[in-house]
Amino acid sequence: MNNMIYQQTVTKRHRVYMAWEFEAAVDDLNRMSEQGWQVTEFSRFSQTYMYDPDVRYRYQIDYAENISDPVRYAEAFRDSGWLWVKSSTQEWKLFAKPYAAGEPEDVYQIYTDDQSKKEMLRRSRRFVGAALIMYTVMIPYMIFSLVRDWLFHYSSDLASVEIWTPILLGLSAYMFLRWYVSVRRMEKGKKPR
Repeated sequence: MNNMIYQQTVTKRHRVYMAWEFEAAVDDLNRMSEQGWQVTEFSRFSQTYMYDPDVRYRYQIDYAENISDPVRYAEAFRDSGWLWVKSSTQEWKLFAKPYAAGEPEDVYQIYTDDQSKKEMLRRSRRFVGAALIMYTVMIPYMIFSLVRDWLFHYSSDLASVEIWTPILLGLSAYMFLRWYVSVRRMEKGKKPR
C-alpha cells in the first residue's frame, strides 16, 4: 500500500473582485503563492491555481484597456522579467514575477499611469450607477403592485415570492449604492468603504 499523501494539484477558487479591489486581488494572489498555489487563470469572479511549492511569484495588475500595440506591450513586461498570466478581464492585465528573497520591494511593482486608473474607476462608477437607477425605479413599482394586489384581493400562487421581491430588490439597491460610494471615494483618492 502506498503511503504517499494525495495532493490536489489544481483548484478553482471563486472570489469576486470589484474594480476598486485590485490591490486586494494582488494581496490574495501573493498570499496563495506563498502557500504554493500559483494562479494560472484569472478573472474577477474566479481563479484557477496549480499547486507548485517549488516556486513563488509576486503578482501585479496593470489596468490598460485599449492597447495600441499589444506585441510591444507584452515585450516590455517580458523584458522586465514579468510573465503574463491568462486573464479574462478586459482592463486588468495580470503579471507574475518570480520572487527572490532579499530583493527590494520596488522590483515587484508595476507603475500604471493615474489616467488609466481613473478611467477604470469612471467606467465602474457608470455601470454601478446605471444598475442603482434601475433598482431604484423597480422597487416602487414592485411595492405598488403588491399594494394593488392586496387591495383588490388578486389571488396568486406566488404570493410569498411577490412579498420578497421588493425586499431583495432593496437589498440589491443598497449593495449597488455601497459600491457606488466606494468607487467615488477611490476616484477622490480615498480608501473604499
